[in-house]
Amino acid sequence: MKIAVIIGIVALLLIPLNNFVKESWAYNNNRGVLAFQEDPTPLDIINLGTSHAMFGYAFKPLGLSHLDLALPSQTIEYDLKMLKQHDEHLRPGGVVIVSLSQITFSNAEISRKENYYHVLDREDIEPVSTFDYYTYTSIPALNSGSVYTALSREIRDFRWESHKPWVNNGQNYSERKYEMVEAQYKQAVEHHDIEQNMERLKDIVEYCQTKGYRVVLAMEPIHESYLAYFNETAMDRLVNQHLEALDLDVPFLDYMEDERFIDNRAYFHNPDHLNGKGRTLLSSLVYEDLKRLGYL
Repeated sequence: MKIAVIIGIVALLLIPLNNFVKESWAYNNNRGVLAFQEDPTPLDIINLGTSHAMFGYAFKPLGLSHLDLALPSQTIEYDLKMLKQHDEHLRPGGVVIVSLSQITFSNAEISRKENYYHVLDREDIEPVSTFDYYTYTSIPALNSGSVYTALSREIRDFRWESHKPWVNNGQNYSERKYEMVEAQYKQAVEHHDIEQNMERLKDIVEYCQTKGYRVVLAMEPIHESYLAYFNETAMDRLVNQHLEALDLDVPFLDYMEDERFIDNRAYFHNPDHLNGKGRTLLSSLVYEDLKRLGYL
């Protein structure tokens, strides 16, 4: 009897927590890809990348059929997996935007494999337990990582004042991000992840060229507070030296220090992610540059 009561209490507590997780942004950040899978249409353009790209592009208002395949902290390895899973819908000569960021060459580990459970074939995902895979759909509250991620986003408005993104005009946020990227880059050097990611970026470009897609590299705008840390010297070490070594024969649309964005907080959600207004402007600029290149 006592066991039955305990089980009942646990179930009652689990139900609202489970609903909370399933309704959270973290659980649903792949909803655009899922919606496309339910009703696929011929595509003019696909973008890959991390959250910088995820919040960076919206081409449908410009008359293009567009699929955003970027997810938070997505690695180059998973960029290619996502592209191969969905590019059958990309028209011949369609455009693939490969977004680069400060972590492109150092980012080697998927922080949340759960993001891919519904959008990739299981064999394309890094090893995952059967329990985690099948409970995620119905009872994600049993996954402590899912609960933590959902909670951390919901309580972000209650963070210490010093941890809010625009305190000190974004300097505090940008410094924290720089320290995180530096630590990740140091680890990547030690583990030889950079060389592997260079090869994976090369693989993406070669895959696109083999399939007849128009591939471009791109880097989204940042706010001046972020640029104070990710300046030319830092970017040469983190990204540019590796990109130059690859010597890829593809266009690079670099908007990182674009003057139309750099000192205008109205375009940013936080110092390194655009908001809706910024996304609209960037998409229009990319659209015009793609036309200039003869890609549209």
